[in-house]
Amino acid sequence: MLNSIDMRSLHLYTVLLALLLTAMLLVPMVSAEEATGGTVSTKLPDVSTLTLPQLQFDPSQEKITITRELSPEQNIQLTSTNIKSKKTTAAYSQASTPTVPYGAIIHHANNGVTTVFDKTGRQLFATDDINAATVTTPQNEAPATFVHEIPSGSIATESQGKTYVFYQDSLILTIINENTENIPNSTTVPTTTAPRIQKNELNTNTEIAHQTPGIATAVDSRRYKEWIEYAESTTVTIDRFESTWAAPTKTPVNSGSRESLAIFNGIQQSGTSGIMQPVLMWNFCPYQDSQIHNEYKGAAWDYQSTTNPNKDSLHSTPISVSPGDSVTGTLQWNPTLNRWTIQFKNLGTGQTTSFSTTRFTRNNLVLYMALESTAAGVKYSTDSLTGTITFSNNIIKYQGSDVSTTFTGYIKDGASSAFTGLSTSVTTNPLKIDLYTGR
Repeated sequence: MLNSIDMRSLHLYTVLLALLLTAMLLVPMVSAEEATGGTVSTKLPDVSTLTLPQLQFDPSQEKITITRELSPEQNIQLTSTNIKSKKTTAAYSQASTPTVPYGAIIHHANNGVTTVFDKTGRQLFATDDINAATVTTPQNEAPATFVHEIPSGSIATESQGKTYVFYQDSLILTIINENTENIPNSTTVPTTTAPRIQKNELNTNTEIAHQTPGIATAVDSRRYKEWIEYAESTTVTIDRFESTWAAPTKTPVNSGSRESLAIFNGIQQSGTSGIMQPVLMWNFCPYQDSQIHNEYKGAAWDYQSTTNPNKDSLHSTPISVSPGDSVTGTLQWNPTLNRWTIQFKNLGTGQTTSFSTTRFTRNNLVLYMALESTAAGVKYSTDSLTGTITFSNNIIKYQGSDVSTTFTGYIKDGASSAFTGLSTSVTTNPLKIDLYTGR
């Protein structure tokens, strides 16, 4: 028979077990986004009902020059000094790099003027886009006024021509873009062609195929600014696309401060501008400087247009990657929350960076794995490229099942005359993509 002490112990054990079971029932199931290190699975507010403050434009305020990305920053103390005619607020001047507080509203006018307001609608500063410094994106160099770093774990959504960025359940950035034209007479913002235009088809039978090597001279000072080589899928409906590759140990020999390369797997959707992509970049330049950043940086990107630099691009907080590190790019759809999470992970360090976007659905998607020259372009020399890139451990799924799709390798027109030894290889079962660079 149990004595009174044993009975009390048994009762206490029973109570603790009941509490533990109750706690387990109260813990929500982990979403697909959280499983890949993405954003917290909270519901977005109905942004169509959000009311923005009246924007207090002040044309008498002196315009300033933007030298880096317009990105929201936390804990910025704004000065409440009165705005005087032809002067900026005390928080901003020609001599200082502007900061954008959480809750800010960025307004791009169709006359090429970008104005930044605080969350109450008070004008903080204005700038001419044509005078802004250019920064590196995975597509080209774009005006700094149209590129925004957002915290890892943010959620971006669009409604009625406005982009809203939420972080930890708070609205940290609103973008109103009325600028639909390219910047006129600008020599600092090179235009690019969309990746799927004027391509040379290779390895149609999924066998290795070599492009005839071109001739490049050591004294050639021209710059190549486009996708170099890539693999493209047939159109699919999916909810997960993941690929792993290694940061090449053979890194570019840069001869100019703005020469950059991008390696990524990405998704484009028919009828939707831009591309979402986890990107590994060499010589990432988030601001105007004359330095060569001999390093890799990884981030999640939602590039809103492949042809117009006056469309806003968002990217998550960059993380460092060393040559030889394996990295994974994951694009994961959450059917409950109706959004994609774009995640970049450094398998060597375990670091991840990501954000979510509602701009794309699961249908009519084209998948890419690519090597691209960005920014000011790279010199016509194979030494300007990385070593060969192999995309492996590829996962392409819909509702838990593998999706069959055919990839074809391409070398962009002009790339073979800029670089020697370019070729692509598509291997099936399991899918593996090799982008050979000749190094």
